[in-house]
Amino acid sequence: MSEDILSRFDAIRIFERDGKPAPHKPLLLLYALARLKNENAERITFTEAEKAVDPLLRTYGSFRTRPTVAHPFARLANDKGGFWWVEEHTQTPSGDLLISEARERNLRAGFSEDTLRAFRDNPKLIDLLSIKLLERNFAHSLHSDILESIGLQLGQDEVDAVLRRKRDPKFRVTVLNAYYEQCAVCRYDLRLNGVPVALDAAHIKMHSAGGPDEIPNGLALCSLHHKLFDLGVLTVNSKFKILVSEFVVGDWGRRLQDNLHGKPIALPRRDNEVPGEEFLGWHNRFVFKQTLERP
Repeated sequence: MSEDILSRFDAIRIFERDGKPAPHKPLLLLYALARLKNENAERITFTEAEKAVDPLLRTYGSFRTRPTVAHPFARLANDKGGFWWVEEHTQTPSGDLLISEARERNLRAGFSEDTLRAFRDNPKLIDLLSIKLLERNFAHSLHSDILESIGLQLGQDEVDAVLRRKRDPKFRVTVLNAYYEQCAVCRYDLRLNGVPVALDAAHIKMHSAGGPDEIPNGLALCSLHHKLFDLGVLTVNSKFKILVSEFVVGDWGRRLQDNLHGKPIALPRRDNEVPGEEFLGWHNRFVFKQTLERP
C-alpha cells in the first residue's frame, strides 16, 4: 500500500509543458500533510489554506502569474493518482473553482479516504511523501524554510535517507575547486582548518528539472547568496553579470542593487567550466523574479 500511494503521487505534474516549475500543488499538499501530522486534520478549508499557502506561492512561485491556492485546491482532485477530495462546487469553463464561492462556503478539501487509510496504517508515509515533494519541486537550500513555514518536522530516519540519495557526491568538490573555493558573487572564501565553511555548490538548473551534476550547471555560492539565487532574488545573465530582482526592498535590497546588479561574477578556472547558456537561460526565465533593464 505504501509503495502504491507514493507512486500515485508521482503522477503530479511538477513542471509545466515549457519547463516552468509548478509549485502550487506541492505547497498545498505539504500544508495538508503538516495539518494531518500535527493536528490529525483530515480536511482543510479554503479560507485557512488561502491564508497559509498564498504567501508561500508568492515566495516560491513565479512573479509572472498571480499566485492563488484556488487552482490546486480543486484541480488536485482531477489528477490521475486519485488521492485528493474536494467538496462539490461550481466550476469555471477552465475547470477552476470560483474563489468567491470557495470563500463564502469555506469549501473543504483533503486526501481521499484510501489515502488517509494508508497514512493511518503507516504514519511514516507522511514524512516520506513530504521529502519526495520537496526533492522533486524545490532546491535543497529552500527545504528547511518551507518546512518551518508550514510547521512540519520530519523524522530523522527519513532525513538521513534523503542525504544518502542519488546526487553525485563529487559535484560540490569539483564546483568549489573550479571556482577557487570562493563565492562567485561576493568572493567569500572563509576556511576552518583548511575546509571551506558555508560555501555551497549550487545547481543553476534544478536537479529535478533535469539539471546535471556538472560544473557548467554549478556555481560556488556562499550560503546567503545560494539561498537568494534559489529564491530568484539573484540570477546571472549570459554575459556572466549578476542581476538583482526589482522586487527587493529595504536597506539590504538597496545594497544588493547598488553593490551587485550588473557586476561580473568570479569565473571558474577553465573556459569549459563557465556557466552554460542553457542553464542560465532556464534560471533567468523560470526562477528569477523579473529583471531590471540595466547592464
